[in-house]
Amino acid sequence: MSDEKSLQRRTFLKATGGAATALTLAGCSTTDDPGTTDGGTDDTNGTDDTKNTDDGDSSGGNTDATFQLTNATMSTLDPIKATDTASGEVIQQVFDPLMNYPNAEVAVEPLLATDFEVSADSRTYTFTLKEGATFHNGDTVTAQDFVYSFERLAASEHTRRDYFILDSMGVKHETKTVTTDDGEETEVYKPGSLAVRAVDDTTLEIELAQPFHSTLEMLAYTAFAAVPEGILGDVKGYDGEMSHKKFATQNPIGAGPFSFETWETNTQAAVTRFDDYHGQTASVARVHWQVITDTDALYNYGQNKNADLAPMPTSKYDPTKVTVEETDDLGRQVGTYGPMRNGETANYLSVPTINTYYIGLNAKNVEEPARKAIAYAMNQQEGVDQVFKGRGKPAYHFTPPSIYPGGASAYDQHAKENYPYGYNTTDLESARQVMKDAGYGPNNKYEVTFTTYQSDTWQGLGKILRDKLSSAHITMKLEEAPFSTLLNRGRSGNLAAFSLGWAMDWPAPDNFWGQLAPPKITDTSDGAAGAYVDWDDAAGSASQRAADAWETISNNQAPTDAAQQKRNDGYVTLEEANWEDMVLLPAYHAVDERFAYDWVDIPKFGGGGDSRQKYNTVSIGSRR
Repeated sequence: MSDEKSLQRRTFLKATGGAATALTLAGCSTTDDPGTTDGGTDDTNGTDDTKNTDDGDSSGGNTDATFQLTNATMSTLDPIKATDTASGEVIQQVFDPLMNYPNAEVAVEPLLATDFEVSADSRTYTFTLKEGATFHNGDTVTAQDFVYSFERLAASEHTRRDYFILDSMGVKHETKTVTTDDGEETEVYKPGSLAVRAVDDTTLEIELAQPFHSTLEMLAYTAFAAVPEGILGDVKGYDGEMSHKKFATQNPIGAGPFSFETWETNTQAAVTRFDDYHGQTASVARVHWQVITDTDALYNYGQNKNADLAPMPTSKYDPTKVTVEETDDLGRQVGTYGPMRNGETANYLSVPTINTYYIGLNAKNVEEPARKAIAYAMNQQEGVDQVFKGRGKPAYHFTPPSIYPGGASAYDQHAKENYPYGYNTTDLESARQVMKDAGYGPNNKYEVTFTTYQSDTWQGLGKILRDKLSSAHITMKLEEAPFSTLLNRGRSGNLAAFSLGWAMDWPAPDNFWGQLAPPKITDTSDGAAGAYVDWDDAAGSASQRAADAWETISNNQAPTDAAQQKRNDGYVTLEEANWEDMVLLPAYHAVDERFAYDWVDIPKFGGGGDSRQKYNTVSIGSRR
């Protein structure tokens, strides 16, 4: 399977302690430190009750102002190709899909649609589009544009999200048999067979092969955004008006609140207010992102007031400077942070977003006893407290607490009663024993390399593990790699232990487990369409139980209580199967934090994460 045409998502997260910073493999890529993210998620209806308590009146903002932000290195502005939050944050401003997460509170509402109907068998969705909505090139948005856009998502050589529409959502389609390079026959999508129809210019019909419980939520993801019909020639029947490179880097055309202005790789990007936007016209004239990857430079940029949202790397973060004034029913904490180094006190927002950061343990490259010994040595609470400065929650499941079957309380109970490697503790005696049973000892130590992306905090966690494991007959070597290098090495199977993370594309456990199970999706010999852990190489029966559980989940996708219960049972089985083989060691669930100067009026964001926020409701007052 080529890297361009994976069947599973590639948006992994990169975080170094605190507010999540997503980087690509299965989600979206932002800054090097989770405490440095800029925006909030689609948190914006623009109503007063969604705003930070200290925010001013948006009507008093400067309509000529530029909203100044920072970002990590971006990869593309094509919504079907982007798998990183750095790109995704900009794409969110330029492109609009049918649905949207207002305030990123994971409760979807229509965006380019005005209404929708669902058939009695939950297989056919009919959307009525907004009349008069236009793309940035002046073309009217029609149902035909969505037919074309969804065909690109399914069939383009550039898509990395084809499994969203073909497998996860399961839009009805035909397949054809092809022979792979190694001589095996496989079934692939037959171009042009997608059951997406334009009934007329403003009516779109989508037919699923079987009911899917998160259809509307998935349609809010920007991979499903509308682009003008025929803009590119990367699907059958269209010659295209421009090259893909030009569209993806120099002239992306969508129907979002901002139109593209500029992107200089590794330097900056900017978008400009689209005055003919179908929704609320932006209150700021521009949004500008300065691309900064060095943590100290990022911090200094914010402290010099060059950014309206001050990046706060964990190395600079002081939890004693947080004053929480209010906690709402979504668990969001609002208050102040400061004084900062520059004397200012920022408006503070902390949100428990839907993410999991973990240590991947490749089953092909790390022996099972070593994988288990590392888990015994790991104290998740210690990592959160000492390394990540309390900016998150210890993780014991791949599924985050808010979407775990039964919720956060069930998550905690299952972990406390069943996690086999010690709940919030280090069990070095068991770590030594499992290595001794495997034939290792003081004079015959096992060697393993832990690779992190460039991050002081993950390296700090690595040092704690390294020191503990030295008494458990394991020599752990630490190394850092640029994030893109780490991903490329992961896809090729050239990693042993490594740091990554995952944030939601849609708020259901399927979205997390779809990149780990069935285990064969992690096979790096085939390009690792999912996580880079080669789970199918693990000995024993756990990986087969995982495959069976995933099949049960896949066969019970209906939005019914009975199907949900079968999925829930499958999710728990997957968690326990992973514990048994320990190919993915959960580390922590980060919170997203925002540190806004008091001249910024920006709505709160929700559990979807801060990269999903549209900035048309942001207002900038007088800077000082």
